[in-house]
Amino acid sequence: MANNLALKLATLAFFLAVEVVLMGGFTRITDSGLGCPDWPGCFGSMVMTTDTETITYLQERYPEIHVAAHKGWIEMIHRYIAGGLGLLILALAFVGYREKEKTANYPYLLSLVLLGLVIVQGAFGAFTVTLKLLPNIVTLHLMGGLIIVSTLMYLRHRLKRLALGDSSLIRMRTPVMIGVVLLFAQIILGGWVSTNYAGWACPGILSCAPGGAEVNYDFQSGFHLFPEVGPNYEGGQLEHGARAAIQMVHRAGALVVTIYWLALLWNLVKQGVLANRKAMHFVGLLAAQIGFGYANVVYAVPDSLAFIHHALGVLMLLYAWSIAYATAVEYEEVSYGSVKHA
Repeated sequence: MANNLALKLATLAFFLAVEVVLMGGFTRITDSGLGCPDWPGCFGSMVMTTDTETITYLQERYPEIHVAAHKGWIEMIHRYIAGGLGLLILALAFVGYREKEKTANYPYLLSLVLLGLVIVQGAFGAFTVTLKLLPNIVTLHLMGGLIIVSTLMYLRHRLKRLALGDSSLIRMRTPVMIGVVLLFAQIILGGWVSTNYAGWACPGILSCAPGGAEVNYDFQSGFHLFPEVGPNYEGGQLEHGARAAIQMVHRAGALVVTIYWLALLWNLVKQGVLANRKAMHFVGLLAAQIGFGYANVVYAVPDSLAFIHHALGVLMLLYAWSIAYATAVEYEEVSYGSVKHA
């Protein structure tokens, strides 16, 4: 690859994609998702107005939302960064088209997949606004962002190996991939908690009512994946029983993820395929995430703690992928099958 241009673009796109996911979480946590009720602009402009008289007029015109300059700017900054990411991924696809004939095993199709993903993600960004924060759309938007980040991380890994002269492919270990999938699902479940405003549903650690009062958990309503289109979902529409059900499933998922990853790390270190230091780094992230989850319960989910909880989840996913790559098995394809070696 001439001047490693593709690797440089992939690296920049990867970090920008992480920023987009973090900024998307910040937008959701600060209730800025409807800071601009139209798309791609903001009240018909590509910048959010700060004029007091104009904001007063817009509030009269859009009484169903809270019009605020800072919310509009948070939403627009998120869109600006996402737009920049889209241009970088388009450039990656173009560079890939040029390199596919020059470099053996160049991941050109992966570049095209990324381009398709970012187009779909842009559409879901528009639906998020036009459908007034419909929970399933917002959650799918988060899922799309994490998939793009994960795909960019893999593309960067492939390009880095090519830059070092290694064109062989890799196979991730199945137990590690199960752990990645479990963690991914838990983060998506956390997004479902957030978009349904269920973070406040359980003031206790083991229950969702103080003093041991009875709670009627409504799992059917809490996990109804096709809610009614039309209402404004900012602030949530579910009853307490449904929100409590979502929150308790999220906590149960956290327990499953914790037990699985602790067992997985123990086995990987014991087998000598993962450095003890790298395992301890992940354990530290896991402990911090549990601690901030507890703090969110105690302090009723303030924006700052909710954002840290979101950011740690993203960081854990990235570190889980790095463990998957660190423990991967390389293999060479030969005419009679695959010869695998550590």
